[in-house]
Amino acid sequence: MPPVTAFIVDHCLRYGSAAEAISVASNLQRLGIASEILKMEWPNHRDPVKLPNLETAARKLRFQLLGRACAKSQIDTLLLAHHGDDQAETILSRIYAGYLGTGLQGIQAISPIPECHGAHGVSESGITRRLDPSGTITKVFVESGGVTIHRPLLDFTKAELIATCHARQVSWHEDATNADKTLTARNAIRHLIGSGALPHALSTVRLRDLAANKLSHRQSCNDTATAMFKACKVGLNTRTSSVSFSIHPKIEDWLRDTTNPPLVAALLTRKFLSLSEDKHKLQLQNIQRAVQYIFPFLFDHELSANAGVNVGNIVLLKTLESDKASSSGERRVSWKYSVLPRPVQDPERYTQVLLAKQESDNDFSEPVWTRPKLFHDRWWIRLRYIPHNVPSKTSMVVRFLRPTDLPHMRLHDTGSLERRLKPHAPANARFALPAIVERSLVEQADESLSEIDTVWALPTIGWSRAGFSPWNFKTPGENVWQHTNTYKNIDFEVSDNHTVKSYTRPVDDNQELRFKEPLDSSSPGTKRREHQDISTPDTWRQTQRLKEAHSRAIPASKKRNVKPYETWKHKMRMPRFDQPPGNPAYKKGA
Repeated sequence: MPPVTAFIVDHCLRYGSAAEAISVASNLQRLGIASEILKMEWPNHRDPVKLPNLETAARKLRFQLLGRACAKSQIDTLLLAHHGDDQAETILSRIYAGYLGTGLQGIQAISPIPECHGAHGVSESGITRRLDPSGTITKVFVESGGVTIHRPLLDFTKAELIATCHARQVSWHEDATNADKTLTARNAIRHLIGSGALPHALSTVRLRDLAANKLSHRQSCNDTATAMFKACKVGLNTRTSSVSFSIHPKIEDWLRDTTNPPLVAALLTRKFLSLSEDKHKLQLQNIQRAVQYIFPFLFDHELSANAGVNVGNIVLLKTLESDKASSSGERRVSWKYSVLPRPVQDPERYTQVLLAKQESDNDFSEPVWTRPKLFHDRWWIRLRYIPHNVPSKTSMVVRFLRPTDLPHMRLHDTGSLERRLKPHAPANARFALPAIVERSLVEQADESLSEIDTVWALPTIGWSRAGFSPWNFKTPGENVWQHTNTYKNIDFEVSDNHTVKSYTRPVDDNQELRFKEPLDSSSPGTKRREHQDISTPDTWRQTQRLKEAHSRAIPASKKRNVKPYETWKHKMRMPRFDQPPGNPAYKKGA
């Protein structure tokens, strides 16, 4: 049996909770179980008991506290002691709140940890997974892992668990506030169920059976939707988080044969959309227009949406793929659908700080990684740098690319920027791309300070300036900044019907850039050199010499005879003419 650690959460909401937590830890010690007390901190609330949403706020803080504790102890499985009575209370509270259908599934036996979205190593992240398990088609990775919650006691009632504790002579503590039926709505429902005043149709057994039936039906529909999803042609582009797909011609017949066509269609639609948008934002009731847009035959009238359908931060579009008549004379219309991220209304609120170096930070000479940050619910991005080489007050953030960024980026670019933007992110689509940016304060003529942003990399499409490069474990490049970006966790695998595109720089230790004219580190043109690696210039002076040699790199007459892949390799090795961020010699706007 693997080692077990018990986490005791002290909500700090009532007098004596600290002593009670210590008592629970003592009981666990007698049972040979290691424990850790987690004290909850209530930000900006002197008296959290008076909060109108106390239950919701406590639940959020509790799971965040547990998630951080699991990550610290490298725990990926969290066991919670919800029992059958808790399930009945949940179902009755949802009936009272007006939930119907799939909303009455109740508490799940296995689920990802909630309330920890964006916490790397906690929320469905921390381990990379290959989209092509065989590794023969593509080498694209996505995040996976995180903390998974298991609730093994849902099939037992509270009375059965108490009887087991008595038989084993195990003592326990009960929260005295649970007996106050006026404190929370949950307490009131618990008291109502325990009083026996409810009809038999709302008894604990019937409520649990209702949850089990709803869950079984939902799982059956989801399995059907998964089979349909695998039969459809789907293309995912992780560079831009865009998706294209076509509906299998037999899906209309398949849907009509299911027990619940609208639910299966909604689950299938969410599988398409969740490849781009965060799945937690795609509640079934919020994607009904998208379902009607894709499957109009399930509704009384076709949705008129020439400009597509907006769902959260994505837009769903369709174009006519084919319009043919079958051998029986029946007309067959085939559509191709596209899911694209759209520019957000308030882009600055999505900005994530990757690095904010302070004067008090240690100046290590060994490379370190920043903590991965989830940008726009799509990409996990982090930086690798050497603290000793980075001046204090250096700030690096990831934010959306802006129209005002492009003129300065083109000024210091050799043409690779447009070669990457045009095919992958044309028009306004490029302003949904993440950009790694250095933010600095520059003193103006009137002695005021203004914030200047300098874009150093567009990590998802593989563009960067000198001093920045994608992380490559074979050539670590300790003298430059490096970055990684990994796509979010998705339910997707490469197959005959499912394809993926992503930026991956080829690893070739023997890759060279050959010059027609000689190059020399002291006086260009005086000493013959067959080749020189110019992918990561070390100094500003060297880049200036490389700039002069740029036009002599490979003549146009020979470029026409180079194979496409060879030409692409050459472009990857073209010199760039800026200094890494934080270099005091670099002048903004130069």
